[in-house]
This record gives sequence, C-alpha cells and structure tokens, in this order.
Amino acid sequence: MEISELKIFLAVAKKGNFSRAAEEIHCVQSNITARIKQLEERLGVTLFHRKSRGVTLTSSGHQLLEYAERIIRLVKEAEGAITNQNEPHGKLLIGTMETTAAVRLPPLLATYHRSYPQVELHLVTGTSEESLKRLVDYQVDGVLVSGKVTHDALVVEKAYEEELVLVAPPSVKSLELLNNLNILVFRTGCTYRAQLEGWLKKTGRRPYQIIEFGSVEGILGCIAAGMGISCLPRSVVERPHLQYNYSLYSLPKDFGNMTTWFVWRHNENINKALLAFKNLIVSKKNVD
Repeated sequence: MEISELKIFLAVAKKGNFSRAAEEIHCVQSNITARIKQLEERLGVTLFHRKSRGVTLTSSGHQLLEYAERIIRLVKEAEGAITNQNEPHGKLLIGTMETTAAVRLPPLLATYHRSYPQVELHLVTGTSEESLKRLVDYQVDGVLVSGKVTHDALVVEKAYEEELVLVAPPSVKSLELLNNLNILVFRTGCTYRAQLEGWLKKTGRRPYQIIEFGSVEGILGCIAAGMGISCLPRSVVERPHLQYNYSLYSLPKDFGNMTTWFVWRHNENINKALLAFKNLIVSKKNVD
C-alpha cells in the first residue's frame, strides 16, 4: 500500500462520500473511485458499502482505518522529527475547559501568537471528560483538564491551582437559604459539576434541579438573574466587570481545591509547537 492510497482511503472514510473526499484532497472524483477500487482488489476485500447517497465502512474497512490512521500519524511524526530544527509551525489543536478558555488562556494565547506566528492554533472547548477522550482519540494534540487523570497513555503536568467557590445570586445572604435548589452546570463530565454535586450530597441539600449550559457566560448570566447557583473557579467570578453580581461562598478544601493539568500523549514525539505551548503554560510566570 502507498501513503497516497491511505490518504485517499481516510478522506473517503471521513467524508462518507467519494465526491466530498475528492474536494477534501483536491483530486477528481474518478481518480478517487479508481484508487479505492484498486486498493480493494489488491487486498481482496470490500472496504466500503456503496449506497445511493454515499459510502460506509465495512468491517474490513474499519480494520484498515485504525492502521491507516496510525501509519499517517507516524509519517507526520517522522517528518516533524527530521525538520525538528525549524521554528514551531503547522496546526496545533488544544482541548480546554470553557472556564480556562475564558479566563486563563487569553493572555497566554496572545504571548504564544507573538512568539510563534507560524503556528495555526485552534481551541476545542468541552468538559474534562470530553477533552481527554479527544486526546486519546487523536482529535487534539494536548488538553487542559481538571480532576484525576489516570489513563496510562497520557502524561500530565500541573498548570494551575484553582479555588472553587459556590456562586449564588446577590440576594442570597446565607448558605442556610439554599433550599429547593437549581444548580446551573456544564454537562456530565465536568469536574466542577461533580464537586458541586458531591458537596450538596455531603451537606444533605436535596433535592435539586439540574440545568445544563454550554458556556460559562450563560451560567453567570442566569445566576445573576436569580435562577440558581453553581460551582466555579474564583478567578472566573472575580473579574472586574463581574463585581457585585454574585454572592460567593468558600467550600471545604476537599471540594474547593482543584488542579488544572496540561495533558499530552505518552510515547509520542512531541512536536515543537506543542512543546512550546506546554512550556509556556506550565511556566511559573503563568501560575497564580
């Protein structure tokens, strides 16, 4: 098999359609169709189920997909190692929590962009659980997450220490008034949500209604409007433009102390763009 064939195969598998795959890799559709047919004939298997509106992988196709992705990654890794003396460049995908993207990353990203303008940096926000899955599945190059990271294939390094606080509407003057609660949280997999629910369970504050949000600004806006409470890093709610909008309450250490980790894949040749990002984010000058 040739590298070009595997790239064509991956494009078709990703797009589920010969014509869209042709657009993806800037090639005519007839060539894509012919190359896939040649590959199937050489291997003696059918790789795709042909349908009227596209194609789907067969069981043999799924088997080849794993190997093809691994081979292409190794080729890119080899190319990166050979050109390792160059300045950081290319695409860098970083997974991060919404709160970290909103508060911690803006000054760091500005510094990184000034230092390495040839790097095309993309942020992918999500819960810690989602970010770790994306990292393991090779959808991102590194992630910023909180909570425990136990996967053997991953390496962790401390990035930030956060203090989590209970965030309530300004009208709430005492924790004793917190009954029949609405908790405003990110979807399952968020460590801040897990900490809040753990604290509510331990202190016997039940029942409560869960309302899920996709952004930290949405959560903050609804707390300020009196809709419910949440658990967030103090650094998020003590920004100047948010002063006086909330009542903040400290949590016990076992619920209020949280470490944010920078995580990348083990046993992988870390490229210069990712290494530069890691070194910047874990440097002492970026830790409060």
